[in-house]
Amino acid sequence: MLTVARSGVWSAEVAPAGALTAVSVLRTVDAAGLGAEALRELVSRESDRAAGELDPESGRTVRAVRFDAGPGEPGRLLLVAHHLVVDEVSWQILLPDLRAACEAAAEGRTPALDAVPTALRTWTAGLLAEAQSARRTAELDRWLAESATGGRLLTDRALDPARDTVATARRLTVRLSAERTEPLLTAVPQAFHGTVNDTLLTALALAVGDWAAGTGSRRTG
Repeated sequence: MLTVARSGVWSAEVAPAGALTAVSVLRTVDAAGLGAEALRELVSRESDRAAGELDPESGRTVRAVRFDAGPGEPGRLLLVAHHLVVDEVSWQILLPDLRAACEAAAEGRTPALDAVPTALRTWTAGLLAEAQSARRTAELDRWLAESATGGRLLTDRALDPARDTVATARRLTVRLSAERTEPLLTAVPQAFHGTVNDTLLTALALAVGDWAAGTGSRRTG
């Protein structure tokens, strides 16, 4: 549950195990006999509805919708979770557990998941200790100097409500050869102890920075 003492000041409380029941976050929707297009529309509507029901301040951070396709037909399960409780990295951990639990239940076994190697409390304490370490506090002057510029903007001009809209956005697709893709996926991330996403984000920042410098605008960081 999220508690907001005042604007900008909030805290999160993790409820004890057993405080939440599956029935309180799960509902079943009839999807029997629906074709592919009708099913997509139903899932889209229910996804919007479930997202609208999320309210961290009331403790509602997860919603699940089961689409019942009828006897003998495989159904669908929609999971909607607030970003406060799950993110892209977390999904990579949760999905294998969900799959293992579903397969166990389908086979009539009691789900038995692997023990959590690091508790949230332990991870949080470690994060706090790292944030207060000498090597991190030594970086403070650099970050303060960056923020003193007011942020690095792509352009100094004010936003034009008639021009700067989603409708004016454009998309450019570029295909890379296998020779260029292979080091992008392997050697480059390994060299910097990062991921492919880190490499792509860095390339984007450099490209946009070069473009902004060429137009006389301030560069992005």
